[in-house]
Formats: sequence, C-alpha cells, structure tokens
Amino acid sequence: MSDTDHVLGLLDDLMRLAEGSAAETIEVEADSFAVSVTRRGTARADASLATTERPAATASDAQPVRLPTQRVHATTVGIFNPEREWKAGDAVSRGDVLGGIKSLGHVAKIVAPADGQVREVLVAGGAPVEYGQPLLVITLR
Repeated sequence: MSDTDHVLGLLDDLMRLAEGSAAETIEVEADSFAVSVTRRGTARADASLATTERPAATASDAQPVRLPTQRVHATTVGIFNPEREWKAGDAVSRGDVLGGIKSLGHVAKIVAPADGQVREVLVAGGAPVEYGQPLLVITLR
C-alpha cells in the first residue's frame, strides 16, 4: 500500500467517525502527520424545520472548505534555517528541501512530506527549535 493510499484510507476512516459523532471537527496529529476533518452539515431532518420556511442562504452562510493539512516537524534540536523565505501560498512538492536544522556543525535537511502549498510558517529563520516542534503547515493537494 502506498503512502497516498494509506492517507486516503485514514481520511475515509475519519470521515466515517465524524458522521457518527456529535463533534463537528476531529483533529488528529501523529509524528509528522496532522489532519483535520470538519463536518459541514447534518443529514438528519428536523420536524420543526420541515414545517417552517427557511430563508435563502447567503454568501456569509457558506462555510469555507477546509483542505487536509500536514505539519512539518523538526527532526532534531538546533537552529532552523529555511531554504528560502517561505510564505503562505508557496507551492511545494514532495521531497523539496524546505530548510535545515544546524546542530553541532551538522545540518539535518527538512523536506516536504507531500505535494501542496505552504499554509503557515510557524518558525522564523535562525530560531532555535526542539525535536518534534512544528515548523510549517502544508495544505495537501
């Protein structure tokens, strides 16, 4: 089973879990993977709503579609130096070098785990980081 098939299977499981739950959002984070599943509506019919007229939906009623995200974590303790100045919206491909963490003269490369876009930069260049600390958030394609 490929990584993509595994991730899609996990997303299917989370969506089924969300359907049977009262929760509107379920977030899961493990090692170098984080995902959030948000339920946008319910399928159940409410008798009181069936007998009353509902106002037309407006643009402000629409909820934004939340795409799955993945956090990129520090693989060691040290000083994080990005490959370039990343900003929200920058495209990345799986395997792209996002930066490095310098520790005791050694540089550990930080690579993009999947194709997507940078959603958020969590650590500035030159900042000290701890093992496992989230560095960037990538919206998956």
